[in-house]
Amino acid sequence: MNLSAEGLGLPSLLLGWLSLLAMLGWSLRTAPWFKVTRDRSAQHIWLFISVVVFLAWQLSASLGNGISFHFLLMTLMTLMFGVQFAFLGMLLALIGLTLFSQLGLWALGINALIMGIVPIMMSQGMLMLSRRFLEQNFFVYVLFNGFLAAGISMVAALLLGGIVLGLNQVYGFEYLSTHFFPFIPLMAIPEGFVNGMLLAAIVVMKPHWLSSFQDRDFINGK
Repeated sequence: MNLSAEGLGLPSLLLGWLSLLAMLGWSLRTAPWFKVTRDRSAQHIWLFISVVVFLAWQLSASLGNGISFHFLLMTLMTLMFGVQFAFLGMLLALIGLTLFSQLGLWALGINALIMGIVPIMMSQGMLMLSRRFLEQNFFVYVLFNGFLAAGISMVAALLLGGIVLGLNQVYGFEYLSTHFFPFIPLMAIPEGFVNGMLLAAIVVMKPHWLSSFQDRDFINGK
């Protein structure tokens, strides 16, 4: 969902910017730059997926001011590039979205938190859980890390977005409970399906694009 700065209080805007700056600083400091500095192909793939995310975020179904639904694709980005580069790609797409919309620069932080940081960290958390507790094979990777993680990440992002709208009195919680929250599961399913489908296609055709996928762990000997 794309939140507009109009109607949001200063605490929410500051929370978003503090989260954005903290995540940006950590990503720039800890990102494995050695993997991409001399790899033009990896750079082009990262830029291409970032543009795809930007275009996907442009195609949203709106239910009113501040209430809109669109695919996030953050699970796919996390599995392809890792947390740091997924965040930087998300930020690039979000800056483009902000410039080409009327969201307002002040809303950049809270949108980054809702549409990027939360789903990215949820996806990474699900990946870590699967590595620790589940057998590593193709189906676990696609269904758990792709489909299920993407759906749960969408639920978390939209719930947080709804809470922000409610706390800032953009809409009352009674209104949101009728016109927003019931639609969250309906968005989680297609989000999971799209991420899982794209992930399966990349595993089959371009597995080297996925930083989280290794043949020896998921295919060899399975």
